[in-house]
Amino acid sequence: MVQITALAQDPSVPNTFFRQETETDHLTMIFPGLNYSCDMPLLYYAAQIMLEAGADVLQVKYDYTQAQPSGKASTLSDRFGSLAEAVIKTTRIALEQREYKHLTVIGKSLGTLAIPILLQADLFLHPQTCVYLTPILQELVPVHDLIQTCPRNLFVIGTKDRYYDPELIKGFRTSQPDNFLIIEGVNHSLEFPGDSLRSLQVLDNVIRRMQKLLD
Repeated sequence: MVQITALAQDPSVPNTFFRQETETDHLTMIFPGLNYSCDMPLLYYAAQIMLEAGADVLQVKYDYTQAQPSGKASTLSDRFGSLAEAVIKTTRIALEQREYKHLTVIGKSLGTLAIPILLQADLFLHPQTCVYLTPILQELVPVHDLIQTCPRNLFVIGTKDRYYDPELIKGFRTSQPDNFLIIEGVNHSLEFPGDSLRSLQVLDNVIRRMQKLLD
């Protein structure tokens, strides 16, 4: 059983905190995408398998649209960069909830940019397991070496994703050659548009691969 609440110390960033009723030393942080919330399939089931594995789970539910002044154009990195302070603050508060020894971070799309922020932040516990769902690879290239400092990485992307780039993938495979799950024909939502049954098979495949990473 889990208790569902929020981090009361940090009202500035909407969040949902799933706290195990029994003791745990594992915390999972989940960062959504611009148009992909924590309640959508990939992140919903990611949270479920982490809870089933005995971890506490914090879903961070910030609003990217409010991160920039109205009418101001910005790059993806600029948009997330304005949230960096909130990401670090919220993670610090989350880590204070128990004596955690393992931190898993799961990001979707724009949310994957939170992972290198936490890898280099001044935290007493850094991520040991990092999951990049449909990562924006071009934005992660400058922090390639930093990303490799995480002991366990998993990247998941489809060949019909606009951010799919085989040449960039080669670079991220350098030190961890088995850390990519590339799914033929799926889009940025890891779905086959108009084919729900095949999309469900993809969801099953991704969640099983995440479970294998945990094992």
